[in-house]
Amino acid sequence: MSEIELHRKLLGDAPRNRAFFDALRRVIRPGESTVLDIGAGTGFLSFLARRLGAKQCTLIEYADTIELAQRLARVNGIDGLQFVRAHSAEYRRRLAVDIVVSETLGNFALEEGFLETAVDARRFLKPGGCILPSRLRQYAAPVIVDRLQRDIDIWPTVGFELDLTAAREISLNNMYVRSITAEDLGDASHTQCWDDLDLRPDRPAPPSRRSRTLRWTADRAGQRIAGFALWWEAELVPGISLSTSPYAAPTHWEQIYLPLLRALALEAGDVVELELTCDTRPEVGVRLVWKTTQRRARRVVCEQRQDSLRGRL
Repeated sequence: MSEIELHRKLLGDAPRNRAFFDALRRVIRPGESTVLDIGAGTGFLSFLARRLGAKQCTLIEYADTIELAQRLARVNGIDGLQFVRAHSAEYRRRLAVDIVVSETLGNFALEEGFLETAVDARRFLKPGGCILPSRLRQYAAPVIVDRLQRDIDIWPTVGFELDLTAAREISLNNMYVRSITAEDLGDASHTQCWDDLDLRPDRPAPPSRRSRTLRWTADRAGQRIAGFALWWEAELVPGISLSTSPYAAPTHWEQIYLPLLRALALEAGDVVELELTCDTRPEVGVRLVWKTTQRRARRVVCEQRQDSLRGRL
């Protein structure tokens, strides 16, 4: 995807734009607040901040869009901006700002280095400063309809007497960006939080590698699980959030589908465990491991382990 196409989608997302506008309005003290915009792109969030009365904004962006941001600022008569072409993690000039804003969220929330960017950005804040978003929660739920799995797992149906098992294994160790609906999931009560990142500067910095196990119990026989859905909710400031939940209003972001190697056929009382391990250290990139265990009367009847590292080709 080209850079301008990405930003077309971003700026066409009215709920996103409104949420950031309302959050910035909440924290900016007109004539006083200074803002650092990390991953500034076209400069949109800094433009909003200046229109809301921010005293000065520093825009950090390593892509060519920093030049477009400068052009847009001139055309719109927006001053009080400092433009820096760099990656924020490599920027070593001393800054002390009141507010850091960084909208570097992906369909899988952490795929653009959001966590490491937010933690590193603490060094740019004045005492008592704030960061937007201030909290990120990631959620998971079983997918009970097999339409996504059928769309992805085409390998056994290719035919021509070819054994494509090796290709299938690579394919099913990937995370897939898909539009997942409430109908794919069924009961909203099956949603569980698997990751809760408190990014406020006065809280301990979340580590880049984390793991959690979720559990669901089948309440009747005949239920099936085809895979799992992931989505996120970003709290910009208390009371103002963005969500990619299938149960929420749509945004330009989609959800993540985690396929299974084989579907789970459940009996009443079966327990399904999903262990999610996320590693976004810079030397790793983005690695997600999902281990699925089905237990019946405490006995393991099915166990599957998938790893996005094995899905790279």
